[in-house]
Amino acid sequence: MQKQNKGMTIVNNILENLVSDLSKRQAVLRSDRNIYTHYLKDVDSATLIDVSYPHILRGLERQATLVDIVATIGRRLRQILSLPNDTVSDAQVGWFICIAYIECNILTFRLKYTYKNGKKSRYKAYFLQVKDWKAIEQLWSLIDQSKVDIFPLKEQTKPWSSAFNVNGAPIIKKGHSSALAKFKDPDKQILFDTLNKLQSTGWRINKDVFSVYQHFLHNSCPNSPFKLHTEIDEEKKQSLLIEAQGIERLALNHLDNAFYHIYNFDFRGRVYVNTAFLHEQSSDNAKGLLLLDKSKPLGENGLYWLKIHTSNSFGNDKVTLKQRAEFVDENINLFLSYADKPTVNQGWMETDAPFSFLAACYELKKIKNWLMDGNQLVDYECSLPVYIDGSNNGVQHLVAMSQDEDIAPLVNLVPQDTPGDVYMYIARYAWKRLQELSDQLTQEERDQFDSVYNKAKELQKAYFDAPEKSEQKALAYAAAQEWRNQNRSIREKLFPVYWLNIDNPKDQRKVVKRNVMTLGYGGTAYGMGQQIIDDTRDMSEYLRDKEHLWGAMLGDLVFETCYDKLKGPATMLRMFQDLADRSNKKDVFLQWTTPVTNFPVVQAYRKPSIVRTKLKYGEEELKVQLQTWEEATIDKDSQRTGAAPNIVHSFDAAHLTMTVVSSPYEMTVVHDSFGTLPGNMDDLFYRVRDQFVEFYKSKPLEKLLSELNCEDLIPERGNLNVKQILYSDYAFC
Repeated sequence: MQKQNKGMTIVNNILENLVSDLSKRQAVLRSDRNIYTHYLKDVDSATLIDVSYPHILRGLERQATLVDIVATIGRRLRQILSLPNDTVSDAQVGWFICIAYIECNILTFRLKYTYKNGKKSRYKAYFLQVKDWKAIEQLWSLIDQSKVDIFPLKEQTKPWSSAFNVNGAPIIKKGHSSALAKFKDPDKQILFDTLNKLQSTGWRINKDVFSVYQHFLHNSCPNSPFKLHTEIDEEKKQSLLIEAQGIERLALNHLDNAFYHIYNFDFRGRVYVNTAFLHEQSSDNAKGLLLLDKSKPLGENGLYWLKIHTSNSFGNDKVTLKQRAEFVDENINLFLSYADKPTVNQGWMETDAPFSFLAACYELKKIKNWLMDGNQLVDYECSLPVYIDGSNNGVQHLVAMSQDEDIAPLVNLVPQDTPGDVYMYIARYAWKRLQELSDQLTQEERDQFDSVYNKAKELQKAYFDAPEKSEQKALAYAAAQEWRNQNRSIREKLFPVYWLNIDNPKDQRKVVKRNVMTLGYGGTAYGMGQQIIDDTRDMSEYLRDKEHLWGAMLGDLVFETCYDKLKGPATMLRMFQDLADRSNKKDVFLQWTTPVTNFPVVQAYRKPSIVRTKLKYGEEELKVQLQTWEEATIDKDSQRTGAAPNIVHSFDAAHLTMTVVSSPYEMTVVHDSFGTLPGNMDDLFYRVRDQFVEFYKSKPLEKLLSELNCEDLIPERGNLNVKQILYSDYAFC
């Protein structure tokens, strides 16, 4: 007992030390009236820890810079205290609080190079780092979680009825003031109803899955469902560990009770959960632990939808719905064995969504036991949500707008026996084009590939093997750059040879998938190249060691292929850029009201002013730059590139809103993914398509162009009858 008490004293001292440090420095504020931090003098020190701790965790998990973290803390405190905007004050206040964590040896900070798209930049920034993992873990149980609105709530929060909730948070995160002001209008009730319905949905922890989660998180095993156990990059590993521990801690806090979330919109009208770590829009680590608080009998077809969900979580989601259900039937004994002994029978870890898949296996096992006890299948009460997803939702909306009947089958907007696959379609044409380019090379040029490829690998290895900040590393970098510049021409010629070595159609599809997925949301040639560079690193050693130039050139080729082969969507994307160009000429933000839901979209892209300030720590001064919006000017380049993705996002957000409000049962949503209990899925499966048709029956494109006085931009369109989606099994599946 004495030992336990001593341990508890040590634990409590972590919080006490933080509060003590803050209190001492707050007392100084009462005398010197620091221009930036003076208002902190009367705020309870414990409250400052309660507010700051979750934002520090979230920032560390996202690998945010020190400036981003401290500014977020300061901004949230200002919102709570209803104070006016002040960018520099936000950073100074957040830093004032973070110093307590540094003084108590919980965190430290260091200056290091930043990374953009996985590539080291030439810029440095300050980052916070964990110094005492034990203290980080123990603080979870010591802070007052009732004061933390980004943690799950034990009770439903008060409904939305205006632009700000009871905690002072805006209904549009980072929303423009003109958009927030429009929530006084009576036509916004559908938007309030959407968030309030989601906020009334209770969640519970799946204890079966959670016990397995804890086993593999805390035990050293040859195999693990956690990426953090195989991650070699220390900073990524820290990020993944924070997420995994955050999920665990919040799950422990709500292991025996229902919990709820706060939801709001982004500036396009997309719904986001405000909770950190443990929610349905998080990674599979969290999603796989979640059950709905309410249950419902399976009914006639609930088991069918559970099987489809099981197959999808496994990764078998490219075949017909019937084949997915049959796949589960054929492998049922294997899947039940995973639920019987998940720590021994570990095949479930190799699936696309391991924890979600394991949760489905547990449910199948419970159903088996239910039936063995002599009960009726239709009466089995299930609380596991199952999901249906849009089939490349961005391109679906572009096809519906353009009425392109040729592309509609590829994104399943028309009925067909097997699901269309726009990713494979683009991959096939991209590799055809690569072959054409390769055929134009001389044999002498092709014969140079092995030597060029091996030389690039050799130079790359020399750079990465050299000690950091050493002369050797600088020389290796210079040598690599010199070789690349001298051999630019042959490297460009050989790029198709490199990619043609990927001859498996499934692998080709993987390479271009994110490119095509993001096309509907304004993907660019440069962005596609970066996606290919990043996404292929883990596919094979061959792809990990590629020249960046070859990834960038394939991105250009895929971009051209998309615009060439997806005619209707390409026409829409060009038209949206024209809309932005007209807005830019008027020197105003592009803004519109989303049809049907009346969501006020303000595309408030601005070029921020840069403010330099110093964050003081003892004798040390951290020179940092802050982005401030007080005197910002319109960013016309961002207005142009953002138009297409934001219009498409606003349309898919409207479809989601309509679906949520029209459904007479609990739902869960992740943008173009719709979830409910298996017993409701028959209805939702039809309803999500019906609401898509209803949205396009309202002629949203015409309304958008009319509002912007740009009716002359309406392009020639195809003959697709969007009502056909009602009979398509694969539009959302």
